[in-house]
Amino acid sequence: MSGSLRRRLRCCLVCILAFLGLQFVVVLLRLGVFDEFASSQLILQQQQLSWQFIAHTPDQPDDFFQYNRQLSDNLPAVRALPATRHDSCNARHYALPHASAAQLSVVISFYNEARSMLLRTILTLVSRTPEDYLHELIIIDDCSGDVTLLESLERVMTLVCATRRRPTLIFRRNLRRMGLIWSRNEGARVASGHYLLFLDSHCEVNNGWLEPLLDRLALNSMLAVSPVLDPIEPETLSYLAGNVLLKGGFDWSLHFHWLPRVLAVEELPEWPYSSPTFAGGILMISREWFHQLHGFNPHLEIWGGESIELAIKLWLCGGQIEIVPCSRIGHIFRVRHAFEFPPQFDEDQLDSTQATYLRNSKIIAESWLDEYKYLFYAFKPAAKQIPLNLHPVQPYDPALIKAERQCHPFDWYMRHVSPELRLQHSNLSALGTLRNAGRCLYVAETKARLHLQFTSCHHLGVTQWHLHHDTGQLSTTQQLCLGVEFTVEQPQLRLETCRNCQAGQHWLRTDTHLQHAQTHLCLDNPLEDQLVLSACRPHAVSQSFQFALEMQSP
Repeated sequence: MSGSLRRRLRCCLVCILAFLGLQFVVVLLRLGVFDEFASSQLILQQQQLSWQFIAHTPDQPDDFFQYNRQLSDNLPAVRALPATRHDSCNARHYALPHASAAQLSVVISFYNEARSMLLRTILTLVSRTPEDYLHELIIIDDCSGDVTLLESLERVMTLVCATRRRPTLIFRRNLRRMGLIWSRNEGARVASGHYLLFLDSHCEVNNGWLEPLLDRLALNSMLAVSPVLDPIEPETLSYLAGNVLLKGGFDWSLHFHWLPRVLAVEELPEWPYSSPTFAGGILMISREWFHQLHGFNPHLEIWGGESIELAIKLWLCGGQIEIVPCSRIGHIFRVRHAFEFPPQFDEDQLDSTQATYLRNSKIIAESWLDEYKYLFYAFKPAAKQIPLNLHPVQPYDPALIKAERQCHPFDWYMRHVSPELRLQHSNLSALGTLRNAGRCLYVAETKARLHLQFTSCHHLGVTQWHLHHDTGQLSTTQQLCLGVEFTVEQPQLRLETCRNCQAGQHWLRTDTHLQHAQTHLCLDNPLEDQLVLSACRPHAVSQSFQFALEMQSP
């Protein structure tokens, strides 16, 4: 065989092999083998970077975070969660607006959060939210002690989102501690989506969370919605089912409370329902409507009361709040605050946490409760001594907002939104602190027992008393009643469990006296810090007791 023929055969063989190789590559591309390889490499890189991110968490005890940080560090960033919503939620058709008209901006503000918990919050959100709707993620570090956290998080999230078109990532770090309230307002200010979701930094987003909320918001632009919050147990991090028969509310101390939800005839538990306030601090709202309400009150500082204030304002000014059981987000409810509050002012009897709470609550009472603010002061007399020290904040003025939005008075809220507030004192003759000669009756707790003593009426923990109209019982908020024990020498006062039809717990209000119905003796404070029963004396100062609020004339 000639040399030229061999060269032609070799050339043909090379062409055939190249053609077959090219066909093989095309088949692999169609099968997505290269994509899968690249994807697996990217996932491996993401996992390695995530572990490195978590490994740099500053060494702190679990008590610092108020949950099991070591367990959190060892759990997957995105773990399988139990399906806690009703089965019908999966089969329901949700009328969603087109993604182009329903872009979502998520605002997460955090302070001294464990890296693994923060990352779990973000990654469950990103992985369980339809990409077309998740417009941007705004992460604000409120000057945490972990100074490299945000920079490291940005590297992780940039890699995580490398294969996604959305979301846009915005990272901010406050140069000093500004608080959650300021940070959430700042996040809303820079947001550009149609809707805002305010999310805490210790959550796990469950599957299908967005569609039920968006379905409700599309029906009413002046609605704000919350998911049902599934509790995550702080020590074991077990994910539990939230209670669909609870709604958010508050008492006259402006403390958040869960209230029982009463189902209407033929109403199913999994249906959306109205709530006086939000379930915790997690809510979704139209960005335009949020700004029309002027956001969270910027006079409130750090944390506390902002969700109650926004809820009252929203209801009074034309909006509504719903909890949507088909939407579920897990949330760690910590036993106490995992952070310190900056000092407010010089006050011997209040720490910074108490002072911040009282100041924020006082602002809410003065802004929105109208003539009912006297009930707040009856339960929190220490608030009277709190200076507001309001800084000029434009354009936030509750009076202007009320005029601009033609808001209802607070009495409307009690009649149409939260009748439970009216029921809290409907059977009381008097309530609040119980004062004698400038000091208030206080239930002091020692290791051995509870005992009665007198203390400053401005002490934050001073006992709140209720004089019941029907039974004549004088009770504390802990359901302890002031009773009388009959001894050989003379009757003795004692605290005991409140019981129905108990003659020894029946008191009569005569002028400013409190007379025991069975013995006809009166409460007396003959010596400082001493409470006894003695014969009633009409003009005795030591027997004159004033409640913070008398519901009817004695």
